[in-house]
Amino acid sequence: MGTNVIGESAPFQAHLELLQFFLAHRDDIVERIQDVLNAQRKPIEYLRDGSLLSRHFEDCFYIGVTQSQSRLRGQLEDAHWASGFRPRELPGLHNGLIDPAEMMIRAFHLWQQTRWPGRNGRVHYAHTLFNLYVIRCLELLSMRVWDDGLVRRSPGEGGSSSAGDRLSHVQGVLDQLWTITPVDQPVLVRDARWLIQMAQSPATDDLGAYFEVAEKIAETLSEEDRIEIHKAGVRLAAGHLRSQTRYYSMKKAVPLNEKSLILSTRNTNALDFALLIHDLVPLLEAYEHAWQSEDGQKRLELAGAICQGISPDPELFLNRVELLGAYSMIEHLFITTDGDGHVVYTPMGQRHVQLLHEYEARIGRMSKPLSDDCRHFRPVAGVYSPYGALYGFSSDLMEHMALKATQPDAVTHFSLEDVFVDGDANTDKLAWVSGWRKLPHLKPEVEQLFDYPQQFAEDIFDRIEHALRRRVAGGDANAVVQTGRLFILPGDDQHADSKASLIPEAYDEPRLLSDRREGRCLLSYQTPGGWVAMTKDILTEVLAEGRDAKIVGLPPVAVDALKLMCRSLVILPDGPDGVRS
Repeated sequence: MGTNVIGESAPFQAHLELLQFFLAHRDDIVERIQDVLNAQRKPIEYLRDGSLLSRHFEDCFYIGVTQSQSRLRGQLEDAHWASGFRPRELPGLHNGLIDPAEMMIRAFHLWQQTRWPGRNGRVHYAHTLFNLYVIRCLELLSMRVWDDGLVRRSPGEGGSSSAGDRLSHVQGVLDQLWTITPVDQPVLVRDARWLIQMAQSPATDDLGAYFEVAEKIAETLSEEDRIEIHKAGVRLAAGHLRSQTRYYSMKKAVPLNEKSLILSTRNTNALDFALLIHDLVPLLEAYEHAWQSEDGQKRLELAGAICQGISPDPELFLNRVELLGAYSMIEHLFITTDGDGHVVYTPMGQRHVQLLHEYEARIGRMSKPLSDDCRHFRPVAGVYSPYGALYGFSSDLMEHMALKATQPDAVTHFSLEDVFVDGDANTDKLAWVSGWRKLPHLKPEVEQLFDYPQQFAEDIFDRIEHALRRRVAGGDANAVVQTGRLFILPGDDQHADSKASLIPEAYDEPRLLSDRREGRCLLSYQTPGGWVAMTKDILTEVLAEGRDAKIVGLPPVAVDALKLMCRSLVILPDGPDGVRS
């Protein structure tokens, strides 16, 4: 998984030249794709065979390439997967980057339900699929800008070989793509810096890969590039989490403030919470600078991104930062033992804890300006707000735009970035987003399920505004509830039968490995009798209510691990006596 191996297997410059070859031969490739789309007489099995369609589709690009270029086929994806980003199998869901073959299957289904297009219609959609494929390749290529050990931040140190220079080359190909694209095609994404976040959108099992990329971004790219990447990160991640909250709220028929819903979303999103913190810290720093320099436009742009970033759980991100820290900890990535057997943070854990401290300080200083600025982002009836965007992964948004491109009423002048621009009074955007699922093969009742959720957008914003007001009114004793503490007691403690006492539960190994991997455990360790663990439920069910909990019978190593997982929440046996009721 080293960068040298990946760099040799997916050479950046060779792939850049291959993409330029594709652009230079666009018309020929589109014509071949059109032939693949001319499939109305093919058996139904063919029309649903994603693997076969993917092979036939990609063949359209590799006719006429050199022998060395043909060997590049599949290398970018292999390198991405080897870096830790192999998508997890999710039964019944497409979990991956934008996939032209998947979009062919969906178009075939639509055409079967309505009418198969003639040659002009097939050519039109072939252009859309061409663009999707190039964007997919650029997403993968954007993750290779660090190969061969490229760590320089400034371009003046040895020519055009820094990660930032490579990213600018990716932007150049993206710009060229839209220059040669017919004007009736949707411009799916304009900014290459968004591609880095989009490439990390699918769910995977190797959570450490995300933090490795985050560190590379921080160490190698210019401030301007980093800020735009962080903006994209908070917007895409927060939109995903808001959509998840709405889905479960609708499924369980409960309001957004229902305790069981809050508990579920907090317990299952350690990775997203951690990455949001990593993105929010530099945005808060830039926001503070803009506030101090009285740069009103930049201040509002950053405020909009930050408000979106905290929107999935504003109470947690603003008024429960101690709990946020514990929720964002991922034990197997952040905690280890050193050569002497002491429990310590890993380098990845040290960086995360440092960013947690910085986040706590910066959000404290900037809550008042954010409270003043957030009014600019209040959803207005009849106007689109990003707080109403619904999707699973970022690829879903481009899939909506691409499939809508089969229809004559498709709006083409907005891009992915526009989904997340707030404070925009352009009423066309609401029609654009609402129109994605207005397709002739969908029943009206299905379309209604995905109507733009104006009330949901308003409810999400109200939670942000309310939490900011509570944070700003922090001096008011009634504004913020105190957070409880975890008291560690010996196994023979006389008070261990208290109703607030907790003993780690026995876990079967498959469940434990899954929960550890996802960061759902507050603590886990192995005993002669098997694995035992504590979930993070206690953080919201007990500590968030202002009550303390006593934890009984932990071995010393587990105590040390819990201290690192919940730095400011743990009280050791020689600490203060008594437990708050």
